[in-house]
Formats: sequence, structure tokens, C-alpha cells
Amino acid sequence: MDDLFYTRYLDHLKSYVHQTPEKKAIILLGYIQRDFLRYYRRGDLIDGFKFIKENVKRNADLMRHLSITQITSQMHSFVDDLAHEGIQNHVEIYPFLELQQKYHNLLQNKPEVDYLEWVQKIIYDFSLLMRVDNLSFSSRLEPTLDIIYYVNTNIYHKVTVKDVLIHANQYCNPARVQRDFKAEMNMSISEFISAKKISTAQKLLRETDDSVQKIAEKLKFYDLNDFSKQFKRKVGISPLMYRKNNYQEENK
Repeated sequence: MDDLFYTRYLDHLKSYVHQTPEKKAIILLGYIQRDFLRYYRRGDLIDGFKFIKENVKRNADLMRHLSITQITSQMHSFVDDLAHEGIQNHVEIYPFLELQQKYHNLLQNKPEVDYLEWVQKIIYDFSLLMRVDNLSFSSRLEPTLDIIYYVNTNIYHKVTVKDVLIHANQYCNPARVQRDFKAEMNMSISEFISAKKISTAQKLLRETDDSVQKIAEKLKFYDLNDFSKQFKRKVGISPLMYRKNNYQEENK
């Protein structure tokens, strides 16, 4: 997981290295907090806080360039990030909004003094809300949505279950991903890829003048015969008949 962290690459970026110490500290702290979200989504809160603590202490000389106001501003941002993650992934969003406002008020009335102490409190309080409706970030919802997004954005490429699982392995166990995806979608990842390819083919047949051969090539089917067989199996008629029927419907 380390190779996915933004903080790992900052020192290799010219636009970061050439900044003033103060600006570098602001950027670094922002990305430390952003990288923490990877732990947060997995429910690895102890390791996540350890990651923040180690990075802050390792860069203590740099952090000394920040004023209390600047650090407090980063804390406000951190609170917003955790609240946003909760709102996006829970049915009951009001508790997250309430806690978000609570910490904004606390930080406004009592600016940050001990950054790590504040971070630990904020993480703990938001983690309690994560468990309320049993829809934590280590649950099956986020990986399933991520797979759907991945397939949709790669629909014009050759997408296999292996590709999807390599992508999913960045976040959680591939075997569990397959089980959870089927539980959520009532179909396997392979069936979803096939269904998405065919529905996209239907759209192209209706809305473009591309030949059936061209559509098969665009969607990376093995060949025209493979495309036609899969299409007929899913839709019940051939691609040409599907186009003809839709053309007749539009011109009635």
C-alpha cells in the first residue's frame, strides 16, 4: 500500500522541493491527512494514526515553520474530509454533519495547540460514527462501487476479471471483493463486465452509424462472431436485427 501514498513522492517533485519551508509544510501536512484516508476507508485507524504521527515527527523541523493559525486551518480541512467520507458512505448523514460542525466550533474557539492530540480525538469520534449503521469503509459498498466505476471507465478496453481484481487488490482482499460484489449486484464481476459491454453496444447501435464490425472492435470483443453470439445470448436477437428494429421504431 505504501507505493500509493502521495507523501512518498513529494520530495521527487520539483514544484514541491523548490517551495519555501512554510509552503512545503502546508503541502506536506495536507497530503499526510489525505493519505490517512486510505487507512480510514479500510478501518485501519490505529495504523492510520501511526502513519500520521510518524510523518509529522519525521518532518518536525519543517512543521515548526507553521503558525497555530495555519495548522488549525489544516485541521478544519481534515474534519471536512472525514465528514465527507462519512456522508458519502452512510445512510444517516446528520450525525456526521453535527460532528463536523462541533469540531469547527471547537477549533474556532480553541485553536490547535497539540496537533497530534487533536487528530487522535477527531479520528476516534468519527470512527464511532462509522460503525453506527454497519456501513464502514471496510464494508462491501465502496469496493463494489469502485469496481463499477473501473469497468465503466475502461469499457472501450479489454477488461477481464483479472484486471478488475488487480485494481481491487489496492484496497482489499480479491476473494472477498468477488463475494461482496455478487452479494450487492446479484451477478458476478464477469457477468457485469459482459452486461456492460452489451448495453454499451446497444447504445452504439441505436445512436451511431458504426458498423457491427466496428462496434465489436471498439468494445474489444474477440471477433465479430464472438460479439454476435454474446449479443444474441443477452438480448435475444442479433445486433443487425436490434438496429433494424430500433430504426423502424424511430421512423413510425
